[in-house]
Amino acid sequence: MSLLEVHAINEAKAKPPANASRPATSRVTKWLAALGFALLFAAIYGRLMGYGLRRDEMLFVPPAVLLPDLQLYGDYFYNHVPYSAWYFKAMALIFGSGGLLFSTRLGIFFAWVGLAAAMGWTMLRLSGSIRMAAFGVISVLTSHALMDGPGMAATNNLLQLPFALFGMGLFLVEVKGATLRPATLVLSGVMLSVATGMKVSSVAFIPPIAIAAFLLPAALPFSARLTRVVLPVLAGGLIGALPLFWLLLSDPDLFLAHIMKFHVGPHVTYWEANKLSEPDLAMGLGQKLQLAYGVWLQGAALIVALVILALAWMGRTAAVARTKGRWSDRSALGLILVVLATLVTTAGMSLTPTPGFSQYYIAPLVCLPVLAALIYDALPPATRAQSWPLLSAATAMLVLIAVPWLAPDMRKTLRPGMTTPAKIERGAAALQDSIAQLRPAGSKVATFLPIYPLEAGLSVYPEFATGQFAYRIAPYTDPDLARFYVMAGPDDIGALFDRDPPQAILIGYEPALEAPLRDYALTHGYRKVSVPHLDNRYGQGEVYFNIGGQEK
Repeated sequence: MSLLEVHAINEAKAKPPANASRPATSRVTKWLAALGFALLFAAIYGRLMGYGLRRDEMLFVPPAVLLPDLQLYGDYFYNHVPYSAWYFKAMALIFGSGGLLFSTRLGIFFAWVGLAAAMGWTMLRLSGSIRMAAFGVISVLTSHALMDGPGMAATNNLLQLPFALFGMGLFLVEVKGATLRPATLVLSGVMLSVATGMKVSSVAFIPPIAIAAFLLPAALPFSARLTRVVLPVLAGGLIGALPLFWLLLSDPDLFLAHIMKFHVGPHVTYWEANKLSEPDLAMGLGQKLQLAYGVWLQGAALIVALVILALAWMGRTAAVARTKGRWSDRSALGLILVVLATLVTTAGMSLTPTPGFSQYYIAPLVCLPVLAALIYDALPPATRAQSWPLLSAATAMLVLIAVPWLAPDMRKTLRPGMTTPAKIERGAAALQDSIAQLRPAGSKVATFLPIYPLEAGLSVYPEFATGQFAYRIAPYTDPDLARFYVMAGPDDIGALFDRDPPQAILIGYEPALEAPLRDYALTHGYRKVSVPHLDNRYGQGEVYFNIGGQEK
């Protein structure tokens, strides 16, 4: 049965209002809706491209250039699972002519499109209602929690969500319809593993679905569920995780040192010693809950939560009034419990890392609209029709609260020269021109913002290839763990630069961390030269060139 047929059947069950729209009005509505979505995506694109440079991008963007010549973990520091690095590398190969930061941020825009597609498809298949599907899509496209740092930079924070949502949605749709197509369930497992390969915290989506695979559909015998549900999902999960298994088995100590031991060791120690430098840092559970509260119960998320409560209340009222009805359908209740369990596991996982940052708390947000779709589908037909004004009002409210901070970003969409990738490219070009004119000695640029030299096609030190993340933990890292990291700390700068003097030193963004680099430049005859277009949210770049021939 096609999606349109499903929608027609579900909408036909409820009596349409007396003044039902005429075909011409319906066509106008569809065109207006399409225009609205196009404008919304254009605003998201402008906001994404105009968003200020993020420190975290120094970790995720450089591998798009460095791979495959330099390998993750072994040749430079990288404290995340590898799928996001490979994804950004693919974006650079395809769209790299537009610039390094442009190609990687374009990859994030595609993730936004994928997230909208995953939400729309999942909610349409689960609820059979275009109204509900549109509500779900708009709820994620207008989410301020996603529109801030987590979804506006070339990192892995948003990349996990389309894959996790598709994985969960494919499973729910197959179990709900009891079609149990093996290929679809295999794909569900693949998507869940790919999400985990993008960001390890996405593993929280897996346990509820793994348990549900043994229990649903409840009408099937256990042996049938085992062969028709459990095994296909498991096979897909193993296929999607094969690269992770390969890396783990190839060098388990190296892989775990970056993926696990960093996050529970020097990362925590560093922030305990420097917690005053980050105003929104959440170290304890109480602080994490406060930070999570601001993400989970604000703006779009709050509106979706209120819609869920309203639909549940309407369903409860209908159940009291009817002795039999779809609200008491056990299969519907089973699917609702799966999504509720996923909401709990993703929320629990988001509270696990220390310290906590706002981007850690976004995963549960994609569960809320799916939960609303399942509750809507469980309502009796007449009650569904009564909920349409609620959905329309909620959708309108989502758009209204997003307009003030999305509309100004349309300027960046219409004027590409104003975007952050364009500014970074101008700074990289100016740096490259200065090096070509001055011909300084050395072969590498030393900086904690490697995106500038890499954008210019220049070489960087492997120790700083992914920015400051390895450098700043060096004093807090146990020697037994430090041997797995390609890094140099503040005390190692002199020896490193004496052995391989930098062609240029680019600083001006992190005064405290950059002090050893500045001291080396000033004491070794480096000349400060004014280079334009090196300003960003962290400061104004200063460049010191090795004019005195320090190279050995």
